[in-house]
Amino acid sequence: MSSGTPGYGSKLSFSLDNVTYTTVAQLRKITPQGSKQTMVDQTNILTAGNATAPLALRFDSGEISMDGVLIPEDGSQLQLGTLHAGLTLTYWKVLLSDGVTTWSFRGFLSEFVPFTVDVAKAMAFTAKIRVWGALTGPSGTV
Repeated sequence: MSSGTPGYGSKLSFSLDNVTYTTVAQLRKITPQGSKQTMVDQTNILTAGNATAPLALRFDSGEISMDGVLIPEDGSQLQLGTLHAGLTLTYWKVLLSDGVTTWSFRGFLSEFVPFTVDVAKAMAFTAKIRVWGALTGPSGTV
C-alpha cells in the first residue's frame, strides 16, 4: 500500500527583501524542471578500464513553471508582470501542503503570460521562474 500527500494547500510566495512575502493567488500547478549537472569527459589514456570517466563541473537548477486561475484585479498576480518587466531578481519560496516542508530560492520571472481566455473555462495565467543558484530544502541545497 502506498500513501501520498495531496498538493492542495501548497503555496508559492515571493519577496523583494527576503522578509515580507506575498503569496501568489489561485495557483493550480507549481512544476520544477529539475536540477541538471554539466558534465565533461575526463577519460584519457591513463583511465583504468574501458569506461568513460565523467566529471561534474556545475549544476543548473533550471526553471519552475506555475499555472493559475486569473483574478484580473489580484495584486499578487499583477506584481508578477512587474517583476517580469523589471528584470527583478526575486526571493521565492514554496511551502508544501504538509505545512512544514519549504523550498527557497532566488530567480527571475523569465516568462509571463498574463491571461489565457477559453470561453468554456476559467481564464488562466502562466509564468516561469528561472532559478538563480540552488534550491534550498529540508536537506540542504540541491
